Amino acid sequence: MDLNHFTAEKISEHIYRIIDALEVACYLVTGEEKACLLDTCTGAGNLKEFVESVTDLPLTVVVSHGHMDHLGGAGRFEKVYMKKGDMPIFEKHKSKEFRAEFFSDHLKMSLVPEDFYQVPEEVFEDLPENTVLDLGGVTVELLSFPGHTPGMVCPLIPEDRTFIIGDACDDNVLLFDQYSSTVSEYRDYLKAMKDRHAQYDTILGNHGKYEFTMELIDNVLESCDRVLAHEDAHLWVHVIGEWMYSANAIGEDEMRLDGKPGNVLYSEEKVK
Repeated sequence: MDLNHFTAEKISEHIYRIIDALEVACYLVTGEEKACLLDTCTGAGNLKEFVESVTDLPLTVVVSHGHMDHLGGAGRFEKVYMKKGDMPIFEKHKSKEFRAEFFSDHLKMSLVPEDFYQVPEEVFEDLPENTVLDLGGVTVELLSFPGHTPGMVCPLIPEDRTFIIGDACDDNVLLFDQYSSTVSEYRDYLKAMKDRHAQYDTILGNHGKYEFTMELIDNVLESCDRVLAHEDAHLWVHVIGEWMYSANAIGEDEMRLDGKPGNVLYSEEKVK
C-alpha cells in the first residue's frame, strides 16, 4: 500500500474532497484570497505537500475534533486550530502505537507505528467560539456541535450551501465513552443543526459514502427518540474494538440492515 497516496476531487465551486490512502476524507475550501483545510486525515503520507499541489493560497488548518483519524496529519503543519475541550482525547490517542493498533483493527489493514507522522501538542491553538473565516468570496462558519466529542465543530459553507457534518452525524454516531454527551444532549444539538437547514442542501462526511441527504439527520433524530423511549433494537454489538448497543439492527459491515443511513451506537450510561 502506498501510504503517501492522495486523491482530490472538486465537488462544488469552492470545495475539494481529499481522500488519503486509508480512505478517510478531509476538505479543502478555496476562496479568492485564502484557503482552509478542514481536518487532516489519518497522518499516513504527507498531506501538506499534497495540499500545496492543489492550491498555493495562504492556508488555515482546522480539525473537527480530537480523534486521530481527523487530526493525524496535523503535525505536518505549523499551526492547527482545535477546540481545547478535545485536548484530553488527543492526549489519550496521540501515540503512534495507539494509532497503528486502532487503524489495523478498524480498517483491517496491516499498519505499524512507523507508518504515522508524529503530532506534537504544540501545533494546536484553541479555536474561538463562533469563528467565521473569510476566504474572499466564500466563508467558513465553524459551528460548535458537542456530542460525539465535547469540542466537535462542523463547518458550514453557506455560499456553496454545504454543511460538513463529519463524525457528528453519520451512519453510526458513537455516544459511548467518557468524552461523548448523553443521547438526549446530543439530540438537542442535532435538532439545532437541523433547524439551520435553510442554509444548506449538501451534507458531507469523512467516511464511507462521504455525501448524505437530509434523511441522515432525520433518521438519527428518530433513532435517538427510540433510544430515549427504550423502544429501539438495543442490540449488543462489537464495533471499533468496543462493546456497545446499537439502536438499529446492523450487519457485518456495520450498516443498518434496512438500508437506511443514520444510526446511534451508545453505552447504557448515555441513555439520559
